[in-house]
Amino acid sequence: MTRVAVRGAVFDEAIEVLGLERVDDRPDVVLVDLGDATAVAGAAEISPDVPRVAIARPEQERLLRAAGRAVAMAPSARPAAIGPLIAAALPRRQRGATRLVVVTGPRGGTGRTLLVTGLSERLSARASVLVLDATGSGSAAWWLRLAPGPWSDLEGLIEELTAEHLGVVAAERERLRVIGGVSPMPSVALLVATARAAVGIADVVIVDAPPLFDERTRTLMASADRVIVVTTDEPAALAAIDGPIDGERIWLIASRCRAARLGAPAPFRALPDDPAAVRGAARGPSVVGGALGRAYDELAELLAIDIA
Repeated sequence: MTRVAVRGAVFDEAIEVLGLERVDDRPDVVLVDLGDATAVAGAAEISPDVPRVAIARPEQERLLRAAGRAVAMAPSARPAAIGPLIAAALPRRQRGATRLVVVTGPRGGTGRTLLVTGLSERLSARASVLVLDATGSGSAAWWLRLAPGPWSDLEGLIEELTAEHLGVVAAERERLRVIGGVSPMPSVALLVATARAAVGIADVVIVDAPPLFDERTRTLMASADRVIVVTTDEPAALAAIDGPIDGERIWLIASRCRAARLGAPAPFRALPDDPAAVRGAARGPSVVGGALGRAYDELAELLAIDIA
């Protein structure tokens, strides 16, 4: 658990949602509201060697940049705004086994859900897999031919959510489980709490997440071991992902693309356009085959190495 020294009253929601530990001694990160004079004075007493994540107004941002201070600045204290900054501020540690995978994209229609279910089917042959469909569409469950309960069954349990609760609402067969049927999308707090509990009952948790800039996705990405961003090469989609594709945790996957590159970022792997394979999988409970299936096979092998 990340230890944070909190200076400012605006961080309460983020502390709860992100599962941070409030401390006054030996923090990993200092959270400070620069608009609060008392908070600033308190943060000044902490060693300058401890990374800072600050809520800064435009004029304060200019002063910090002019002074050359290495402070991560956020526009608000929302979990989605400060979560990625906290993750980036922490010292790099040796990566352990991948437990939480978030799959997203700049928009819908990129093949994200089919990739989630294709990887889940393949990985379940060697490990226990739990799929979280955070989109509210129930599409992941449909492709896997399972029928989980709605997210609304869990909303009242956020404060006390356990792995046992998840077992009640999940649909399963053999070593594959799905949570999230057709229903309103889960709240940020519920999704984070569910992901945290889910790693207790599966070797790997794969999240079929909303588009890249949804607050649920941005918040969950901060704690994910692996982030997979699936995109086409359409200009609007590439413009939407310009910026956040950074770091060794992120795999950029080109879907149905003709070009070898996606603008500046080079894709980690590519998924071919294979309508026949998709139609075949849609007709019955079968794993996607063809050229698309072979691409899934390769990605699943790489992810299996991550998990191990």
